[in-house]
Amino acid sequence: MSIIQKVLVTTALSGTMCLGLATFANPTTYCNQSEPGKQSQQPAIKSVAGKVSAIESGGKSFKLAVAGENEKTMDFVLDKNTKVQGQVHEGTAVSVEYQAMEDGQNLAVSITAEA
Repeated sequence: MSIIQKVLVTTALSGTMCLGLATFANPTTYCNQSEPGKQSQQPAIKSVAGKVSAIESGGKSFKLAVAGENEKTMDFVLDKNTKVQGQVHEGTAVSVEYQAMEDGQNLAVSITAEA
Protein backbone atom coordinates (compact mmCIF):
# COMPACT_ATOMS: atom_id res chain seq x y z
CA MET A 1 0.00 0.00 0.00
CA SER A 2 1.41 3.38 -0.98
CA ILE A 3 1.73 6.30 1.40
CA ILE A 4 -1.07 8.20 -0.35
CA GLN A 5 -3.46 5.25 0.06
CA LYS A 6 -2.54 4.94 3.76
CA VAL A 7 -3.20 8.67 4.31
CA LEU A 8 -6.59 8.48 2.54
CA VAL A 9 -7.69 5.39 4.52
CA THR A 10 -6.53 6.92 7.82
CA THR A 11 -8.33 10.19 7.07
CA ALA A 12 -11.55 8.37 6.17
CA LEU A 13 -11.43 6.26 9.33
CA SER A 14 -10.69 9.30 11.51
CA GLY A 15 -13.62 11.20 10.03
CA THR A 16 -15.96 8.28 10.60
CA MET A 17 -14.81 7.93 14.22
CA CYS A 18 -15.30 11.66 14.85
CA LEU A 19 -18.86 11.52 13.48
CA GLY A 20 -19.60 8.49 15.65
CA LEU A 21 -18.27 10.20 18.77
CA ALA A 22 -20.26 13.36 18.05
CA THR A 23 -23.45 11.34 17.65
CA PHE A 24 -22.77 9.33 20.81
CA ALA A 25 -21.93 12.43 22.85
CA ASN A 26 -25.11 14.31 21.86
CA PRO A 27 -27.94 11.80 21.25
CA THR A 28 -31.25 13.08 19.93
CA THR A 29 -34.30 12.08 21.93
CA TYR A 30 -37.70 12.03 20.36
CA CYS A 31 -40.79 12.56 22.47
CA ASN A 32 -44.39 12.46 21.31
CA GLN A 33 -46.01 15.35 23.15
CA SER A 34 -49.46 16.73 22.52
CA GLU A 35 -48.50 20.19 23.74
CA PRO A 36 -44.98 21.63 23.82
CA GLY A 37 -43.60 21.82 27.33
CA LYS A 38 -46.25 19.49 28.75
CA GLN A 39 -45.44 15.84 29.41
CA SER A 40 -48.21 13.27 29.33
CA GLN A 41 -48.29 10.99 32.34
CA GLN A 42 -49.69 7.47 32.58
CA PRO A 43 -52.12 6.92 35.43
CA ALA A 44 -50.50 5.13 38.36
CA ILE A 45 -51.03 1.39 38.60
CA LYS A 46 -52.81 0.32 41.77
CA SER A 47 -53.73 -3.14 43.03
CA VAL A 48 -56.59 -4.67 44.96
CA ALA A 49 -57.73 -8.17 45.89
CA GLY A 50 -61.20 -9.61 46.34
CA LYS A 51 -63.81 -11.94 44.83
CA VAL A 52 -65.46 -11.46 41.45
CA SER A 53 -69.13 -10.75 42.22
CA ALA A 54 -70.38 -10.30 38.63
CA ILE A 55 -69.11 -10.47 35.06
CA GLU A 56 -70.94 -8.17 32.66
CA SER A 57 -70.99 -6.95 29.06
CA GLY A 58 -69.80 -10.16 27.45
CA GLY A 59 -66.71 -10.28 29.65
CA LYS A 60 -65.68 -6.67 29.00
CA SER A 61 -66.32 -5.55 32.58
CA PHE A 62 -66.73 -7.05 36.03
CA LYS A 63 -67.48 -6.20 39.65
CA LEU A 64 -65.11 -7.06 42.48
CA ALA A 65 -66.19 -7.44 46.11
CA VAL A 66 -63.30 -6.09 48.16
CA ALA A 67 -63.22 -7.41 51.72
CA GLY A 68 -61.95 -5.33 54.60
CA GLU A 69 -63.21 -2.98 57.28
CA ASN A 70 -65.48 -1.31 54.76
CA GLU A 71 -66.59 -4.01 52.35
CA LYS A 72 -67.13 -2.37 48.99
CA THR A 73 -67.71 -3.27 45.35
CA MET A 74 -65.45 -1.91 42.63
CA ASP A 75 -66.22 -1.87 38.90
CA PHE A 76 -63.54 -2.63 36.31
CA VAL A 77 -63.41 -2.53 32.52
CA LEU A 78 -61.11 -4.59 30.30
CA ASP A 79 -59.47 -3.77 27.00
CA LYS A 80 -57.41 -5.70 24.44
CA ASN A 81 -54.24 -5.24 26.54
CA THR A 82 -55.68 -6.64 29.80
CA LYS A 83 -53.82 -9.81 30.83
CA VAL A 84 -55.81 -12.56 32.53
CA GLN A 85 -53.92 -15.32 34.34
CA GLY A 86 -55.91 -18.39 35.33
CA GLN A 87 -59.61 -19.10 34.98
CA VAL A 88 -61.80 -16.31 36.29
CA HIS A 89 -65.54 -16.61 36.92
CA GLU A 90 -68.04 -15.32 39.47
CA GLY A 91 -66.84 -16.20 42.98
CA THR A 92 -63.15 -16.48 41.99
CA ALA A 93 -60.66 -14.81 44.33
CA VAL A 94 -58.46 -12.54 42.24
CA SER A 95 -55.89 -9.81 42.50
CA VAL A 96 -56.29 -6.94 40.07
CA GLU A 97 -53.75 -4.36 38.93
CA TYR A 98 -55.58 -1.35 37.50
CA GLN A 99 -55.36 2.25 36.43
CA ALA A 100 -57.93 4.87 37.42
CA MET A 101 -58.79 6.60 34.16
CA GLU A 102 -59.71 10.27 33.72
CA ASP A 103 -63.33 9.34 32.97
CA GLY A 104 -63.65 7.68 36.39
CA GLN A 105 -63.48 4.09 35.17
CA ASN A 106 -60.99 1.55 36.54
CA LEU A 107 -59.10 -0.13 33.67
CA ALA A 108 -57.89 -3.61 34.64
CA VAL A 109 -54.29 -4.02 33.50
CA SER A 110 -53.92 -7.58 34.82
CA ILE A 111 -56.18 -10.05 36.61
CA THR A 112 -54.68 -13.03 38.43
CA ALA A 113 -56.81 -15.85 39.80
CA GLU A 114 -55.67 -16.78 43.32
CA ALA A 115 -55.26 -20.47 44.15
